[in-house]
Amino acid sequence: MRELCRLKNTSALLLFFIIALSTKAQQGWMIGIAPSLELNEELLGINTRVYYGPNDHFCFGPEITFFPYQEIDNEYELKVTELNINAHYIFELTHKLGVYPLTGINYTIEKERLIEQSRESEEEDEFGLNYGLGAHYNLGKLFAFAEFKGIAGKLNDEFISIGVIFSLSGQQEKKEH
Repeated sequence: MRELCRLKNTSALLLFFIIALSTKAQQGWMIGIAPSLELNEELLGINTRVYYGPNDHFCFGPEITFFPYQEIDNEYELKVTELNINAHYIFELTHKLGVYPLTGINYTIEKERLIEQSRESEEEDEFGLNYGLGAHYNLGKLFAFAEFKGIAGKLNDEFISIGVIFSLSGQQEKKEH
């Protein structure tokens, strides 16, 4: 049974990375990084993303968020790995400020272990649906963003990420109309 779970996890990770790495940098590609806070257990982690925007309003792509083992009570610690494919539709409020709803799919892997027996852990993994809301501020080839994301599914969770996205295209800051 444990081997089946490992095979399932390995297959999901492989599929996720094939999608992320099979893309070629072209106009509209962006990469981002952000510290992330998991709200249920107050875990700190790091989010990375690769997004493609075919136009000024829509973008989508894979994300990975990793929370290393952290103490959740006096006896246990938790590690969380999230694999996501999300999409945003951006509503430009001004030539620099945009807001967006977030939607997507999620695959979460949680490992919990006793602090004193760190070699043995219990693992739970599950698919879910992402929902949320974000905002970005256009600084030319750089966007600052803040985002709330929730996961609906067996492993419900909520996160806040604040970071930056770098545009890989030659697109410059939009001119004010």
